[in-house]
Amino acid sequence: MQDRRMLFPIVGGLLLIGICYWRVTTNKPQDYADQVAAAVLMRPAPGFEALDSDKHLIRLGAFLGRHKIIVLFFDGDAGIDKDPKTAGADKDPNLMRLRERFPELQAHGVKVVAVSPCTPYRHRTAMERVGQFPFPLLSDIDPISPEGTMRIHRLWGRIDPVSGKVRTGVFLIDRKGLVQFNVDGPKPMPNVDAAVDAALN
Repeated sequence: MQDRRMLFPIVGGLLLIGICYWRVTTNKPQDYADQVAAAVLMRPAPGFEALDSDKHLIRLGAFLGRHKIIVLFFDGDAGIDKDPKTAGADKDPNLMRLRERFPELQAHGVKVVAVSPCTPYRHRTAMERVGQFPFPLLSDIDPISPEGTMRIHRLWGRIDPVSGKVRTGVFLIDRKGLVQFNVDGPKPMPNVDAAVDAALN
């Protein structure tokens, strides 16, 4: 009987050791660099202003803190669509999808702006081919000071640091004026539909 009583603490201790070992091996902490890379923080969205296709100055700050906002950086090489004289009329799929889903966003008071390095004139002539847009298409250019061109893209991390080429991306700013950040700057949503669905929630 005494031996049996001694057996219970031993078995219990072994069981506890086994559970602790299992927890340690299955819940290994990530490498610190991985944890930093995976971390998503909410920070104030970088503000900007730019001319739309009608050369009206649009300020992001006019919407910040009052509305949810979707900011789309679309293809800087093709613009809204490629010039049919040179490369066919392939429309920018992200821009077209955002135009498709805009009525849902409008019904919920979500603001939308789209940005590219194309001139207002190029935006206007492209819209003659593909139709108008219900949200402003902004030109990230500075005709007075060329070094100011692409300033918005730089602020939002939309220039590849290796190639120097423009990157596309879609971002969602919440009603507090905050956007997701990671270590490289503002963190884009996976795609237009993901941004729209998140904005509607």
